Amino acid sequence: MFSQIIQPSEVLRPYITRYVFVRAEGSTDTMTPPSDDPRFINGKHVQPLLPNYGSMIFMRNVIVDFNGVFSDGLTLLGANQQTIGLTTLSGWFDGMLLDFEPGGMYALLGIDLQKLAGKVLTAPESGDQGLMQLDKLFKQASKPQETAQLIDAFFIGHLPRKEDYHYTRLRKVIAACDEAKGNISAAEMASVACLGERQFLRVFRNYVGIPPKQFIRLRRFHKTLQHMQRNAAIGQPIDLMQIALQHGYYDVSHMAMEFQQMGCVSPSHFRMLGIPLTDDFSVFFG
Repeated sequence: MFSQIIQPSEVLRPYITRYVFVRAEGSTDTMTPPSDDPRFINGKHVQPLLPNYGSMIFMRNVIVDFNGVFSDGLTLLGANQQTIGLTTLSGWFDGMLLDFEPGGMYALLGIDLQKLAGKVLTAPESGDQGLMQLDKLFKQASKPQETAQLIDAFFIGHLPRKEDYHYTRLRKVIAACDEAKGNISAAEMASVACLGERQFLRVFRNYVGIPPKQFIRLRRFHKTLQHMQRNAAIGQPIDLMQIALQHGYYDVSHMAMEFQQMGCVSPSHFRMLGIPLTDDFSVFFG
């Protein structure tokens, strides 16, 4: 399997986290599904995508099934709190995952994340000419660096011409959530944003797609995964109790319940599945 992570242009980093290029080869004849491996179903390779704040997946000449939505090009994933099964019907995958910062998709493209939440949408289904143009750009390029430069240029052309004050407020709210380890109320978040609570809730759902309470759970889940990945990458032991308390869970049982609800596995099982290619948002397992 080939994978490469490329950072977007510096001016895009407040909106886009990373571009992750993946090519996993193998046919359904050679990929015999182990009975105890959830990544294989009926001989087809399944890549679980963990809960995210909104992502884009680009695929080149590969048909995949997102729990019933079929696509072979650019696909939008709205904010969701459950694992999405991506099944490569051809037995191999060649594409790119684009991770947005929370609210980044709305700030750059004006896509209302509240309407997209929990959905999977192909570029033609969106009816957006810009997204269909982006799909063509991806298919025209062959090398990751070349592809990243083309996509960079597209999004730079969509940068807000003046400061997006709501997005600036949102970034301050997210920083406050991280500092409080999720122990922050919607009223306190509204105060950080300098908005009335009702207006804040409306703005937050437009930009992020889910209510603040759900976002806090999702953010804590991502930060916990990131911590586990860092430890695994440098060979440090993963102390589940220490990690649970450090990220605002009451105890390991509380963390395990959140993992089961959002990641469909226990923390200890996730630890055995391997280090993901991305550490914060949508996650491919190798």
